[in-house]
Amino acid sequence: MDAAKSVYDRLRKVGFTKTYIRKVAALPTWWDDSLWDNPPSRVVGYINLSRHLGIDIATLQNPLAPLRLRELGECKYKMQASTTKDELLLPSVIASRAAQLAAAAMDRPNQSVLSADDVRSTILERAAWVGFEELIDYCWSIGIPVLHVDNFPADVKKKPIGFTLLMKGRPAIVLCSKQRQPAWQLFILAHELGHLHHGHVPENGTLMDEADADETDAEETQADAYAIELLTGKATTCFHPPGRWPNAKTLAELARDFGRRNQVDPGHVVLNCAHSESGFWGVANAALKILHPNDNAIQTICERLAANLDWERLPEDDSEFLMRITGQEIPE
Repeated sequence: MDAAKSVYDRLRKVGFTKTYIRKVAALPTWWDDSLWDNPPSRVVGYINLSRHLGIDIATLQNPLAPLRLRELGECKYKMQASTTKDELLLPSVIASRAAQLAAAAMDRPNQSVLSADDVRSTILERAAWVGFEELIDYCWSIGIPVLHVDNFPADVKKKPIGFTLLMKGRPAIVLCSKQRQPAWQLFILAHELGHLHHGHVPENGTLMDEADADETDAEETQADAYAIELLTGKATTCFHPPGRWPNAKTLAELARDFGRRNQVDPGHVVLNCAHSESGFWGVANAALKILHPNDNAIQTICERLAANLDWERLPEDDSEFLMRITGQEIPE
């Protein structure tokens, strides 16, 4: 059998398509599939696949062995009751590797995540409220890299919205939601900081959050309360529009006014209001577009990652993988 076809067929059985491997992750851009026919080059290919996809290299080198994903340390899954850990395994592998590389490329010492009140007070010393850009800059300032990864293998149906790694004392946060509105990413980031502050993330392990995770989970409740206190000043804050539901324009105006007076990001006011008022999401999303018509939170994450990492700390193939998986432009 053709050597390249054999490799890709085996990878397909564990969920990685050839397109994903070649265009999105794992193999560097200089790789040519004819190299699979050459034993020394094949080893280089196996090393890249193992490092970037978390596949045990011994199983890669044995054509008769089923491929096995490596143990990545303890992972806490915060998920819906209908989701299984196996359904989140591939996203966990990809997010873990990206986070590990980002943590390895940090050139500043990391600091502990303080209480929600302390973080809020620090940010408000120089900002009108705790907004997305302010919070992501705060994370980088205390040595926590923040990445965006949402490009998972095509067969992955269940995906996280947030993911936090703690490796040798160094945390890294991966935001996985496709939402471009800053307010959505703001709450997820604040929630992940809550997990770190409360010690929920296992040492040399990870914690993965799926959307609409089990609300009875005590750690999720703690992380939510931390996030709300960080963003609003009080852990039990619930916003309600006066009278009947307003239209999007009125809601945006109310959110702007409340935000200015109370040092709360207007986008969070809108989402908090929608969460408090069941069935309000259509109006809320329309209001967010009025508040932030051109903002792109994912682009902000990518720009901060490009500017803050010490890319020279990584081998060339690893830095290329991290750039590709986080949506960075690859230099020619």
